[in-house]
Amino acid sequence: MKKYELMFIINPTILEEGREAVIAKVNNILAGAGATVLKSEKWGERKLAYPIDKKKTGFYVLTTLEMDGTKLTEVESKLNITEEVMRYIVVKND
Repeated sequence: MKKYELMFIINPTILEEGREAVIAKVNNILAGAGATVLKSEKWGERKLAYPIDKKKTGFYVLTTLEMDGTKLTEVESKLNITEEVMRYIVVKND
């Protein structure tokens, strides 16, 4: 099991209750791949470096997790089709 960090940006048009549901949805995707979520931090709404779909802000969430690296492509493919997640990045921790 290796440690990873997943940073994802939630669409800013989604309200507070919806954000919790999106975070739970992402955590379910991770759990389905056998990942263990160690920590999830909500960074809040921040300005984007460049507009995405004509939006200038997004709600940032950083999740620290442990999982088998072979399941990473499965998680990424599911995050790609999750409409509420505008962008994401997965980084391996040393």
